[in-house]
Amino acid sequence: MKNMNLQCRMLRGIWVVMLALALGIGTTSIANAQAKGTIRIAENDWTGQLVDSNLAKIILEEHMGYEVELIFADYTGQWAGLAAGDLDLSMEIWPSYSIAAHEEWIDEKKKVEVVGDLGVIGNSGWWVPTYVIEGDPERGIEPMAPDLKSWKDLDKYAELFARPETGDKGFLLDAIPGWESQNEGRIANLGINYVNVYAGTEGAVLAEVEGAVARGEPILFYWFTPHWLFAKHDMTEIELPAYSDACYGVDPDVEGTFACDWPPDATYIVARVGFKDEQPEVYQFLKNINLTTAEQSKMILLVDVEEKSIDQAVRAWMADNEDIWGAWIPK
Repeated sequence: MKNMNLQCRMLRGIWVVMLALALGIGTTSIANAQAKGTIRIAENDWTGQLVDSNLAKIILEEHMGYEVELIFADYTGQWAGLAAGDLDLSMEIWPSYSIAAHEEWIDEKKKVEVVGDLGVIGNSGWWVPTYVIEGDPERGIEPMAPDLKSWKDLDKYAELFARPETGDKGFLLDAIPGWESQNEGRIANLGINYVNVYAGTEGAVLAEVEGAVARGEPILFYWFTPHWLFAKHDMTEIELPAYSDACYGVDPDVEGTFACDWPPDATYIVARVGFKDEQPEVYQFLKNINLTTAEQSKMILLVDVEEKSIDQAVRAWMADNEDIWGAWIPK
């Protein structure tokens, strides 16, 4: 048995060398990458985060000499994975959707830490297709809710947005409970006659919205930017009361009600505690990243509208923006 195991290891080593030679990769480069260790990056389920993760992977592997493993992780569940050491980092945390997780894993348990800002600034809100308010003469659609501007007008149109499962209440389409959108509290504390209903996945939300738009039907939904949806379709955001720290419970002396708009979300990168000391060069690379909303949106558009693969979109952006990502690599 020992001889068989030895033979297997020898054959595996020969296979790796032959593969490296076939690909034009030096065995020294492979050894160096293995010596540096494997960086495990969480992949979530929306396009912006996928382009972030794959961008980091390509730079780390092809320009800094590391091995990288992308591991799919539920947005909520990834915090425990980071704390347990199963993941090293996650590239795009949205503050508004991570209030409880941030408090638990960063502030209380101190198992995860903020590395720095990603650079992308997100905006969340409630939206309707613009034809709901203005109509669309080219499609023969008459205005359905011509006076709809803010949350104060929603009850007037509750019947318009109602569905059989909501009775006389309006239907607000939401995504995933783990995103901590706080729409139940928002609806309750604003006192409007609506029900928040989760689709369950990002894809399910988009399918419902796309279907409603194709049919010219009314739909009220929660969503966020940057996202390709707003490049493809004309949407109007419903005004909510202005954000305040007290409303969101940021003020420790005030219990949050969430009866207001979301704050602008300055997204950030997190890593497990201990990663900084084990991989200081990678940690510095992450701190150097500054990917703006506009630049991320270019990659999202390539994927979700022009139907490029994530890899193709990232590499196309990199080819045109070496001055940006090149500055992130520690000297």
